[in-house]
Amino acid sequence: MSLTDIERGDESCKMTFSDGTEYHVEYLDLRLDCPCANCKPRRENKQRMIEFQEELSRLRIEKPSIEIVGHYGLKFIWPSGCSSGIYSFDILREIAETEPHSRWEQS
Repeated sequence: MSLTDIERGDESCKMTFSDGTEYHVEYLDLRLDCPCANCKPRRENKQRMIEFQEELSRLRIEKPSIEIVGHYGLKFIWPSGCSSGIYSFDILREIAETEPHSRWEQS
């Protein structure tokens, strides 16, 4: 499944995939699920996830710049920090299909 369009707003974006499905995703949800080597370990257990979420909630999550990575993903350049994670289209679809913040509320 590929991403065919992304419309960026101030606090969220609308993603359209090749099957025509559209999703609105908050930048906070994308930032919380950053797949980079620095952020991913911060989601290893519940305590680390809580600390990471609290840290990000104190920051102002601003609209990121976006770079296309090959034919398979996007790289978000976050003004408040991390910019090394590559979000494959499959990861973006998974984030989009999950209720906002729900993976952070699981044990």
